[in-house]
Amino acid sequence: MIYEPIFLNENSKEPMYRQLYDSIRERICAGCPAVGEKMPSIRRISEELGVSRTTVEQAYAQLCVEGYLVSRPQSGYYVEAAVLESNAAPASDMPDDEPETPVKYDFGSRYVDSRSSDLDLWRKYVRAALSREETVASYGHYQGEPALRRQLARFGSLLRGVNATPDRIVIGAGVQPLLSLICGLLGERAGRVGIEYPCFPHAERVFRDFRLNIMELGHDRYGVLPEELYDSGANVLYLNPSNTESMGRPMPVSRRAELLGWAESTNGLIIEDDYNGALRFRSHPVPAMQGMGDGSRVIYLGSFSKLLMPSVRISYMALPPDLAELYRSRGASYNQTSSKTEQLALAEYIRDGHIEKRLRRLRKIYSEKSERLLSLLREAFGASAKIRLAETALCAELAFISDKNSQELAAMTLADGLRVIPMNTDDGSVKLRLSFAGIPSEDMPEGVRLLHEIIRPYCR
Repeated sequence: MIYEPIFLNENSKEPMYRQLYDSIRERICAGCPAVGEKMPSIRRISEELGVSRTTVEQAYAQLCVEGYLVSRPQSGYYVEAAVLESNAAPASDMPDDEPETPVKYDFGSRYVDSRSSDLDLWRKYVRAALSREETVASYGHYQGEPALRRQLARFGSLLRGVNATPDRIVIGAGVQPLLSLICGLLGERAGRVGIEYPCFPHAERVFRDFRLNIMELGHDRYGVLPEELYDSGANVLYLNPSNTESMGRPMPVSRRAELLGWAESTNGLIIEDDYNGALRFRSHPVPAMQGMGDGSRVIYLGSFSKLLMPSVRISYMALPPDLAELYRSRGASYNQTSSKTEQLALAEYIRDGHIEKRLRRLRKIYSEKSERLLSLLREAFGASAKIRLAETALCAELAFISDKNSQELAAMTLADGLRVIPMNTDDGSVKLRLSFAGIPSEDMPEGVRLLHEIIRPYCR
């Protein structure tokens, strides 16, 4: 996957294939994608950028001629070499970083509304943790603080139906470090990872860094297609059954059972990323998939980035018994990545019942904000766009047909001080996500008006 956005100028005198060639070449020389990494397919690049397959084929062909890529029959294109070209100035002469474009209306997902936070209460618990000098003057436990693991076992069981004892829970500073641990534990067992495209990009980045083969699986309105999963030869399946990309709502129990059947019959493993699974507000949250069985085929991932604040870097995973035992056998080789102080504070915060109270308050806040944003979008765009709520992602989705692609339109709105989230699609449409978590409700009307003004000329 090429993670930095690529912008192609249709009005440029330079051919489109040459623009694409230059963009990919620059990224290869910068080390991302790295040597040996598989490139996205011609079809995928064509769909993501809204260009013809011929354009992509020409760009790839030139990169192969020059030795940057190599084509492997029946497999795809891989990075062969990266000639690092540098004409950078000495460190003392390096210019300061360019300031970010000022954003007045932020529909991005990088923050939450500070007015909904428990900041004063959270400070109280952090101060209490810091006051225990004999506790915070030592390194944290490699698996996570026992006090927090006990609370997470109870929290996960009561609110998400997760079946795991404290000795099977591992804490880390975000989902990416935990996924890295999983890949290390699995070794060759994780040779092929099945994903529902589009996948959470930070997870996909980890899988690619570990040189795993990523299998993009088709889906229907219920989620990942079991028959494609069987045919893919995947050893591991990564998904978020609480909010499938294809539906924007939970995966039904029948499909979950089919996927668990795949894991049982093939000795496969499912990584369940339960991002914001407890934050569902239109209906009662659906229990985690992990709790449907004995927990031996599912690794459960949970996070507190939206439940508390994104700056509180605490995530956790519940491992199957065999992987938990393997992890503990390697314990002396692991360091804890999450703050011990924040772990102790969160343990007390959960123990005192504040997480349940906060969930109730956030569900009410996000229900009201989502309804307001959806109403404004319907009023502004009418029948010219499909509007959908991605509930646990805390976003509204806007899909329409345009001569521009999602990345181009997102760049245009950002230039005018409005941030939205461009999404990749597999049907040729443009999709933009607008998060309602961070933007104040009173800023929504003007933000939607500006969005409509910017992209209206490109909707058809």
